[in-house]
Amino acid sequence: MATAPYPELGPGEQVLAETPLGGATAVLTDRRLVVAGRGLEQSLPLVHIAVVRVRFERAFGAIALGAALLVAALLLFSITSPLRTLILNQSVGLEPAASQERATNPDGAGGIAVAVQRVLEGAAGVVVVFPVAGWLLLLAGLARIVLGAIGRTVVTVAAGGAEVEFSKRGNSRALQDFVAEVGRQLPGPPRPAPR
Repeated sequence: MATAPYPELGPGEQVLAETPLGGATAVLTDRRLVVAGRGLEQSLPLVHIAVVRVRFERAFGAIALGAALLVAALLLFSITSPLRTLILNQSVGLEPAASQERATNPDGAGGIAVAVQRVLEGAAGVVVVFPVAGWLLLLAGLARIVLGAIGRTVVTVAAGGAEVEFSKRGNSRALQDFVAEVGRQLPGPPRPAPR
């Protein structure tokens, strides 16, 4: 696995804190906050940062979607056998009429019963794929539920009227500590001179 890119620092710039962000690295220096990733580098001077926030959030939408996918998978599993049996029974029920049509048309062209029987046999073949689709839905649903429950830690940095967000999967204590260090390094409001 490739290591995350590290930002290029200026001469004399000192690193105060850093944390990995999956495919990127966030670095706090004595002058700026830098996030470097594959094909991207964002730099915010500390004097321009107005607010830095960190929050942990679970993806309840992903959990709900995962639950819906599980229900769809269970539905596919439950209807596969009865639906296939129904379709094949209908096809077998058409056999006498289809045989009669084949006997009356020696050139091989069948009538409506033969055409319907072919369509039903094709539909029975499609229903065979339902369990595979059910397993795929089941796996996708479980993955959505797990990733939604794991959640993510989101950092929002407000600077100059814009916001920059970056996140990391899970409840990252390292990212929370990094944000606390960024907050300690932000320049405060000017203090009045002592009298």
